[in-house]
Order: sequence, then structure tokens, then C-alpha cells
Amino acid sequence: MLRVVHGVKGGFGFWSPGTRGPFAEWLWHRIGRESPLSWATEIEREAEAAGVAAVELFFSFLDEFRADRDRAS
Repeated sequence: MLRVVHGVKGGFGFWSPGTRGPFAEWLWHRIGRESPLSWATEIEREAEAAGVAAVELFFSFLDEFRADRDRAS
């Protein structure tokens, strides 16, 4: 349901197990560090530190990522 709200269609390539996809690269730059852990784990850590729900922070980051990607196009 949240995918629909944020306009994410099936097949969006942000999930790339075992590889660093564009979303992960963007996130490392956005949070100012890299991690051997998954981007999902790092979003959970960021959310806990900020006192917000991880799923809300994920979609906030996703919206930023998509806006940055659209500006670059």
C-alpha cells in the first residue's frame, strides 16, 4: 500500500541483495558514511536515533532519492 502512495511501481531496482545498487550508493552519501550492513539496517539505525518509524524514514529517503534522480536526468 505504501508503495502506491509513493508511486513506486513493481520492479523498482532499489533492492539488489549482494550488490550495491543506486539507492544504497545514494544512501551512503546522504547519511555521510558507508556500512557493511544493508541499507535497510542503516535506515533502522537512523530512525531509532531520530525517534521515527523506520518505514516512514525509508519512504522519506526513497522520495529524496527519486527527486535527486529526477533532477539529475
